[in-house]
Amino acid sequence: MSDQNEHGEVHQTVPAASDPTGEGWLSTLLGHNIRIRTHGKETDNQVTIIEYIEKPHSSPPVFTRHEFVEIFYIRSGMLTFQFLDKEAFQAPAETVITVPGWKPHAFWNDTSDPALVTLVCSPAGLDRFFEASHALLQRRPPDTAGRDEMAAEMKALRDEYGLEHVGPAPVVNDPDTG
Repeated sequence: MSDQNEHGEVHQTVPAASDPTGEGWLSTLLGHNIRIRTHGKETDNQVTIIEYIEKPHSSPPVFTRHEFVEIFYIRSGMLTFQFLDKEAFQAPAETVITVPGWKPHAFWNDTSDPALVTLVCSPAGLDRFFEASHALLQRRPPDTAGRDEMAAEMKALRDEYGLEHVGPAPVVNDPDTG
């Protein structure tokens, strides 16, 4: 839903994400759901806005860096966030985290509830990466593709869109084992 104010500016109302199986949701290799709210093509590739659901008890991904700036706004739930060689920290709802370009980072959800995140990236490009990786998953579902083949295809996509894995996933202490 959108409306126009007296200055001619159009503002879109973004409904809360309650059903990630609905229109516009894309799947990721790790089983998360994302929805592109503003495509880079709408902003001359200056910015993209992505809505992201981090599923409960998600595993941390490998440390990744890229040349675009990311601004995470945790709308609900909580994320654990870590920059490479730094201590992990909890980011509850209403937290904003800015990740400068090329700063390796990882994030995950340690809780039993999903976390809803709005992610702003400048310049745009991550939107196209998610669209391409979703298309790959539709063409070659992970359970039908060889593990090495899928890893090679995902690496090619990361290379194409400037996402570089620079370290292993953060080590997470299992609360049940200490």
